[in-house]
Amino acid sequence: MTEEPKSFTVKDRRHFTPDGRTRESDEPEAPKATPPEPPKAPETVVPGAGSSNVTAGAAGPVDFGRFLLSLGAQAGMLLAGPVEGLGPAEALEEARSVIGVLEMLRDKTEGRRTAQESEVLDGLLYELRMAYVARAREGSA
Repeated sequence: MTEEPKSFTVKDRRHFTPDGRTRESDEPEAPKATPPEPPKAPETVVPGAGSSNVTAGAAGPVDFGRFLLSLGAQAGMLLAGPVEGLGPAEALEEARSVIGVLEMLRDKTEGRRTAQESEVLDGLLYELRMAYVARAREGSA
């Protein structure tokens, strides 16, 4: 029997051995290409933005505190009164969902928020929870 030359080779490229230890590589790793940076929007200072300067692009200022306030406004509208297309029970449930998103953001950003962002988030959660309880009591009475 003659052995034919193999047209390919099989190489195990897994990072770990079967017993769980890190596998040592025979080849040096090729440097990873870094993606090009996206073009930056022109910077503008937003008046009344506190001590931090906020950059504004075509879509307006982007800031975690403003994002939190927009979610709070959404929940507040759902709790304020009749919402077109939603019954009182559905509006209350939607408001509870938005409050849950704010709670999730609080947990996920713990230790990475500024003092001002923490103050905004804690105040929003308090006010929305109180409004939720008041609205839920109105519905059950």
